[in-house]
Amino acid sequence: MTWTPGALADRLGGDEALALELVSIFLAEYPTLLRNVQASAARGDAQAIRRSAHALRGSVTNFIDEGPTTTLFAIERAGAESRLDDVPALVGQLERELEMLATAMRDLGADPCGS
Repeated sequence: MTWTPGALADRLGGDEALALELVSIFLAEYPTLLRNVQASAARGDAQAIRRSAHALRGSVTNFIDEGPTTTLFAIERAGAESRLDDVPALVGQLERELEMLATAMRDLGADPCGS
């Protein structure tokens, strides 16, 4: 999984300030979205799993098209198809992938608020 602030800025027409602002917002908000996925998985609520994974995927997709985006799609499908046995392992994988993404964002100085 590779993420760079330059790739995001390119997607935004070269606007590095906007890219940094979006990263800052993501770093502040993704933990809540992830907790929603975790809570719905813990409850075994298939529709809530699907909805919460979809909401987080919408945010993550702004930054990367692989890794957590792919895992979130798999979680969505598992929820939609009521394959709840698949969800715990996928959520664990998602947690690791999101932490790697957030660390990469912070390590590359893409967190102007220091979150």
